Amino acid sequence: MAKFQIIKDLDNKFHFNLKLKSGDIVLHSADKTAAKISCEKQVELVRANSQFAQRFSRQTDEQGSFFILKDADNQVLARSGYYEYWLDMERSIAAVRSHTHDAEVDDLTTAAKAAALDLVAE
Repeated sequence: MAKFQIIKDLDNKFHFNLKLKSGDIVLHSADKTAAKISCEKQVELVRANSQFAQRFSRQTDEQGSFFILKDADNQVLARSGYYEYWLDMERSIAAVRSHTHDAEVDDLTTAAKAAALDLVAE
């Protein structure tokens, strides 16, 4: 099963990754947000838009091939990492399409806070 991971970076901005059961991160948010609720809304937009093949845009640049997921208004929601082989990219798109609708949301910002509190208590 896939998981959306919500992460808070050192700049106090929120973003997400989509991590497959294999451990591979196949998608990450296009933008970082100041509010966690905005990041959670981005996750829901990815869930909805990933069900439409036409919302995936395949790209190639000097670093390799990658894909972008857009919404109905052509706004970029998320992008993949780079792929050496086109077929690997297509497999990742298929995985995103088949796993996002039921992927869990793992709020790592809460886990990080809990871990920090445990360290303070020790």
